[in-house]
Amino acid sequence: MATPEHRANRSADGERGFDLGIAPRLAAIPFFRLATDEEIDRSYDAYRAGDFGRLCDVWCEVAQPTRADLGSLTKYYDRAHLLPSRASGLAFLATVRAVLRAGEKFRARLSARAQEVLAKEFPWLEERHRHIPDGWTPPFKFPDELRMFIDALAVDDTRARWQLCAAINEVQQQHYSRHAAERFGVPELAAHAARERELAVSYFSHWAPNATRELWRQCVLVLDGLNAATFDLLCNRAPGAVVRHAMLGMVTRGAEWRAFVANLEKPQWLMPKSVY
Repeated sequence: MATPEHRANRSADGERGFDLGIAPRLAAIPFFRLATDEEIDRSYDAYRAGDFGRLCDVWCEVAQPTRADLGSLTKYYDRAHLLPSRASGLAFLATVRAVLRAGEKFRARLSARAQEVLAKEFPWLEERHRHIPDGWTPPFKFPDELRMFIDALAVDDTRARWQLCAAINEVQQQHYSRHAAERFGVPELAAHAARERELAVSYFSHWAPNATRELWRQCVLVLDGLNAATFDLLCNRAPGAVVRHAMLGMVTRGAEWRAFVANLEKPQWLMPKSVY
């Protein structure tokens, strides 16, 4: 097992051939949007400064929240506020559950070596989003490009990429959840965003890999592929099912929403830094 000292001291770089191999595959995912240099540079500079709360703030200042190019569907997304706020909230919960379940299946598809590393060396990444109640969950699968990127030949690269992707994901999602709270008129999502921000800071406080700017860029692009795939699920693969369950849920899933709101009042589980 890698010690905290080993992880802290090793410099981690990006995947060779990324722009010729994985990047074109990401670009082929519907709704994929290429991150701007400003998004990469400003967030990387904040990361290297070591103030991870500031990193979350900088991301909100410079980054596009959805991480997707909606194209002609933008006009429909811009009208999302016309839907009942409870329906939008239930659709949000279903989407979060879809991603969480897909993440569990994703880890099971990694090599045995990578699975062992992830299971034993990253306890602070476990038990995330306990406040999301059970409920209807649309089927979803992570893009295979994420597996290709994480399951690197060198196990030290797997460690660094997993930690960076897990933490940067929370940086991205805390911005989107804040955006969704305003766009959909669901104020409870702002409290959800606060939890994601807390997770991002907590994760990086346990380990902030000594990553190059290139590795940071690649992690952002891979995560943007995941975000694009999520919008593909909502807009192309299961739009009718998501809307139908959300609208019916205003009558049939009141307990689910009440559980979500009540859970937001409970402290979030975080592993103290002193424990590991």
